[in-house]
Amino acid sequence: MVLNGQCLRLADKPVKTINTDINCIIDAVENKPLMSENLSNLIKESSRVLFITSPDINIEIYDYIADLCSDKNFAVISDNIPMKYMQYQTIFHQSNMEDYVFFGACAGRAPMLVNKNIYNYDLVITASSVIMNAYAGFLGSATTLFNAVTAPKTTAAVIKYALQDSLYNIQKLSSGLTIRNPVYESIREGLITAGKAIHSFSINIPVDYKNVNDEYRDVFAGDTFISQIEAQNILLDKQKSQTVPALYDGLKISMQCYNNVVYFITLVEDACKKLSKGGRLLVDIKDIHSFGNKVFQEVFYHNTLSEIADNVNETNYMESFYAFILKYYTLNYHIALPANEKLNAALIQAGLNPLNDDELNKFLDGCSNKGVI
Repeated sequence: MVLNGQCLRLADKPVKTINTDINCIIDAVENKPLMSENLSNLIKESSRVLFITSPDINIEIYDYIADLCSDKNFAVISDNIPMKYMQYQTIFHQSNMEDYVFFGACAGRAPMLVNKNIYNYDLVITASSVIMNAYAGFLGSATTLFNAVTAPKTTAAVIKYALQDSLYNIQKLSSGLTIRNPVYESIREGLITAGKAIHSFSINIPVDYKNVNDEYRDVFAGDTFISQIEAQNILLDKQKSQTVPALYDGLKISMQCYNNVVYFITLVEDACKKLSKGGRLLVDIKDIHSFGNKVFQEVFYHNTLSEIADNVNETNYMESFYAFILKYYTLNYHIALPANEKLNAALIQAGLNPLNDDELNKFLDGCSNKGVI
């Protein structure tokens, strides 16, 4: 099962867990639920509980939910389950189409196919970080639930049509954008339709991907969409409060990353919005591993933007999306990364310049208006 932007499929290392204050989780789910009963009461009324998490949820949250469900039939779906909870892992076999129920076409085109095994549970609990993301505007409980319960055919179709819709307007797919975002609208419409039969309670934690070591105390729980929107608002308000920067012709990103394409693309997109057309972007992150993914390399290397959009399928849809976005940026900006012995061939194949230390130092020398993120 792959969740939350296919993090582990596009990374060589497990995703780092976020540092969350468990007392804030408890307060949100018990004392401040949004449009829902508190979690303890919902669990008391249920006999079978499914816990679906994004891969960066820490073990304290697992411990808390598992304790609440100690006398229940309890199951877990995640990309990154702690070892002590592997005994509760459940897998929806995505290749068995007989397991799916058709709810119509979400956003007019993508078939909304929901795994009927989800209806074996009285209550579905989701826990997810909320971050800005280039394809769905934001990742959070909505995308975590959507990716967990829908068929790969559904997700692939959503991505395919979104890429085709965005060929001449890349801003239709942009971090922080939800209105008229084809992916977000498909997820929302599909979950509202299927959600009439899914009793869910969601926990959303707004996370600044630029500062992943901070302890996070903002938590919103309850209704899947309302709780995610509240978390999104925290991130948008923080973004809006920052002074709008001048356009640079040279920019350096120097910050921590999560070793996967999901976060890397968001960092690059954020930086390119500050660059003038054709500007130079130096990504000084030395722990990028995700470009070793062979499917990603193949999609990026062999296809134009239009071909990537036309050839999305059930086995390459997330790789195709990130190849599409990164190819767009490398066509419009001059992007370089530090040389990496294991990844140089992959970086070159992907159109990204791997530079040695001396070249890195000189990369922005010709730029008159330089900045650092």
